[in-house]
Amino acid sequence: DCSVLFSFFSLLLLNLRELGLYFWMLLSLSRSFVSSSLCSSALLRPLSSTSLISSSSFFSSPLSPSSLLSPPFVSSRSFSNSSLLEKMADNKKEWSTTEIRNTFIKFFEDREHKFVPSSAVIPHNDPTLLFANAGMNQFKSIFLCTVDPNSEFAKLKRAVNSQKCIRAGGKHNDLDDVGKDNYHHTFFEMLGNWSFGDFFKKEAIEWSWELLTEVYGLDKNRLYVTYFEGNEKAGLEPDLESKEFWKKMGLPEDRILPGNMKDNFWEMGDVGPCGPCSEIHYDRIGGRNARDLVNMDDPTVLEIWNLVFMQFERKDKDTLVPLPACHVDTGMGLERISSALMGAMSNYDIDLFQDLFKVIQEVSGASPYEGRMGEDDVDMKDTAYRVVADHIRMLSIAIADGQIPGTDGRAYVLRRVVRRAVRYADDFLKAPPDFFSKLVPCVVETLGDAFPSLKENQQTIQRVLKEEETLFRRTMKNGKRKFNNIVKKLRKHEQNYFPAEEAAKLFTTYGYPADLTRILCQEEGLKYDECRVEQLLEEEKEKSKKAQQKKKEKEANAVKMSPDALVYLSENLNVPATDDSFKYDVEDINAKILAIYKTDGSFVEKVTKDDGVVGLFLDRTSFYAEAGGQHYDQGEITKGDDTFSVVNVQGFRGLIYHSGELETDGTLSVGDTVDLVVNFQRRQPLMANHTCTHILNHALRHCVGKHVDQKGSLVLVDKLRFDFNNDKPMTTEQLTATQQCVSEIIDKNLPVHTKVVPLEEAKTIYGVRALFGETYPNPVRVVCVGQDVNDLLRNPDNEEWMKYSVEFCGGTHVADSGQLCNFAILEEGAIGAGIRRITAVTGDEALAAYKASDEIKLRLAAAKGLPVDNLSNALKLLTQEVDDAVIPADAKKNYRSELKTLSEEVLKAQKKKQQETSKGADSFVEEVIAELNEDKKPFIVKSIDAQGKNALMTKAIKSITEAHPDVSIMLVSVDSKAKKPKVVFVAAVPQAVVDKGLSAKDWAACAAEICGGKGGGKPTTAQGAGTKVEEVDVAIAEALKFAESKLN
Repeated sequence: DCSVLFSFFSLLLLNLRELGLYFWMLLSLSRSFVSSSLCSSALLRPLSSTSLISSSSFFSSPLSPSSLLSPPFVSSRSFSNSSLLEKMADNKKEWSTTEIRNTFIKFFEDREHKFVPSSAVIPHNDPTLLFANAGMNQFKSIFLCTVDPNSEFAKLKRAVNSQKCIRAGGKHNDLDDVGKDNYHHTFFEMLGNWSFGDFFKKEAIEWSWELLTEVYGLDKNRLYVTYFEGNEKAGLEPDLESKEFWKKMGLPEDRILPGNMKDNFWEMGDVGPCGPCSEIHYDRIGGRNARDLVNMDDPTVLEIWNLVFMQFERKDKDTLVPLPACHVDTGMGLERISSALMGAMSNYDIDLFQDLFKVIQEVSGASPYEGRMGEDDVDMKDTAYRVVADHIRMLSIAIADGQIPGTDGRAYVLRRVVRRAVRYADDFLKAPPDFFSKLVPCVVETLGDAFPSLKENQQTIQRVLKEEETLFRRTMKNGKRKFNNIVKKLRKHEQNYFPAEEAAKLFTTYGYPADLTRILCQEEGLKYDECRVEQLLEEEKEKSKKAQQKKKEKEANAVKMSPDALVYLSENLNVPATDDSFKYDVEDINAKILAIYKTDGSFVEKVTKDDGVVGLFLDRTSFYAEAGGQHYDQGEITKGDDTFSVVNVQGFRGLIYHSGELETDGTLSVGDTVDLVVNFQRRQPLMANHTCTHILNHALRHCVGKHVDQKGSLVLVDKLRFDFNNDKPMTTEQLTATQQCVSEIIDKNLPVHTKVVPLEEAKTIYGVRALFGETYPNPVRVVCVGQDVNDLLRNPDNEEWMKYSVEFCGGTHVADSGQLCNFAILEEGAIGAGIRRITAVTGDEALAAYKASDEIKLRLAAAKGLPVDNLSNALKLLTQEVDDAVIPADAKKNYRSELKTLSEEVLKAQKKKQQETSKGADSFVEEVIAELNEDKKPFIVKSIDAQGKNALMTKAIKSITEAHPDVSIMLVSVDSKAKKPKVVFVAAVPQAVVDKGLSAKDWAACAAEICGGKGGGKPTTAQGAGTKVEEVDVAIAEALKFAESKLN
């Protein structure tokens, strides 16, 4: 049997391949034998979908240990999950990623490295970074010598950790490569160790070699290293020192390769620490010389470790300056080293991803992952597996560390990643709705022990991703429809170029991402000008900024409608009340235009772009008209290619008025059927904030008192206001309790139930809240957070209903409380007698407030460790920062209280020190007077401990001259504890001595110049100062010489 025979040969090769005896065996195999054996071999069953060896080139290429196991004979994907190739790996131990991570950390802890936990991937304090993209980011202040000398970091000499890294924007951006190959990721772990002015190249190279070859057990013959070849233009010499250390490790010269600035000069960003680096590459196959494949993007030879020798700081494009001390920064991708140690040909074949792939298959219902790449992945299924698995890891980590998807900066990067993943899942895995968020538990299970923030924020991560996925599916539906319409027109005119203007419009008007448009164009075979699209989007940003004021004017103008016009509308035009029941739905609807109203008070039959702002009345609408404190909806009304931008929606006696203007060159006419597209990205925070006012109302009753009643509210996109009765300000404890109560309801993810009920029946529900003075319709809509309204109606007298928020309300709300994500009270204050107002935020804004608060908390803690002399200025800055900060109100009160206490302690310490200094000055004066009594000199120059305080020095001089009026005096004091240490000189010369030639002004100037400063004043009294504290003794000596020369 060919299958059995080939299996026998395969196993035999494992034992003989080092001797090279398999060469003649393979030559004896026929082409048909090879193909048939591979197809049926039980030994190679995981590879049955594709042949291991390309039969077409089998006899056309020379057979050697190196060529046999490298392209074109071996497809990189063919090694995926192959038990045969795993046996061919030199490393015998079976490793897990957890073991690999722990072994790395323990190895360096044993070499006096301190374990420093990974920083968050969101670098709030570093404006040069979108995300933490390397392990060294959190140590940047050490490299630049800007670290707080009182912090723990200032004491670090050696460190080790596994850093969470994201490369999906900025200088280091791997987003577009993810899924296409087997080693790029947007999120990865960077195993790293550091030296801060301690060891350097020798130890870094020796330890990396020891760990890889002796501890991890990698085959030395598969390792290649690079060093920096130098750059004459940049004035940088070759790093021959590193090369020599590698030679001492036993590496032959042909595996020690020079590299250019791109590959072997590491830079964190456009500015910041940098230096030459030495990379370690691993040949997955072995048994060959793979030097020509190093840094050639070959999947079989990959970089696993980079040793960076920090010697410079980049100031700008052309400027490098040496760092004050040399450091070592090493980074090894956990996923890459794991693939090497597990004998895998792909990072995606390691345990972390295999676990995720199983869950993706279970949730999506797709066929199993097969590891196919490129053209082999015909249906793009395996690419989708890789994209989804990578992106869910990246997003889970980022959201756990505090970043929510949004419209700007890193928030928009996250939104792009969500949408890329969802699109791949939909198109190629045929995944069901809400698929993406269901993968989060697997990420938490595999990474939660290493990064606890994942466990702490699992519910938040799932909520955010579910919300993003829902929003994007709606956007996808509208955007894809628009894209398909454009493509049909292009096909009709036989055009193969997708207009950049249309791509930009798809994003700016419909929210459809430009990168997805680019992908769709590729799939349709259409040319796409990415540079032009980006240019148009930038221009649109600028236009958008300028248009904001104009938009506000349109919104203001839109609401003006005379009573006569309303009467004419209903009585003469017979326009009935608008059916707005669709405002609670998420689906787009169509409607019929019944009337068009111009701001000059006239009704017209049609409208064009030139008419400016007009109002449309429709037979039905899905837009929410401003009511009950909730802001109006915005969006679009379209007819074919014509788009009417809705900027304001108001209700008048049951008629809904859609205000805006036609943006295209067509017309809209009375009788037209149009499509209504509500901007749900804007609606979502409005719904969240409206639901939050209900929950806040409920929380205030429990945390402040049963007397609390709502007196008004305002629901905006970015915040909410809530007015209530209370005769005094809320205490810090009440603010905290209220905030916690609302947050607990958010965390419980309670469903929000609604039901339209006869008014009298609704009023019987125990504890129902209604706004005093408000007239409610009959029937009325009841909104309850956490309990089905039908349950309330079945047993309306149940006192248990007091535990829930139950209100009459006609506004729009989220489906569950979890969609609020976060909550923070920013302000609480009086707006009238007995009326208080709370301003609060949810979602991204609340998260940002907590993050800002945490940063202030850290700075306040650091300030407490400062010496009293430095603390005063720090407190002034912190006080101003707290006053200006957008942070939770309870935290702001607490910080102000702490700052007040610290300020009182500083004042107390300063008074005590002043008393001690003054007492010391008095003793100094007594000693000088006693000295002059015994030996009266014409002039003296003395050093006084007055911390550079002019007033104290002047007072001392006055006391001395009162006892000895004929003596010329110069006092010198060093202020060593100032932010910038200085030397102060104060001189006094009697007029009689001035007449002899000694001027106090010249005398002080002479001494101050020695210390790098200046002096000034009058001939009889003067002062000076300089910053060269180390020259003080020389200055005193020169001052004595100067006085002596003038008086002799």
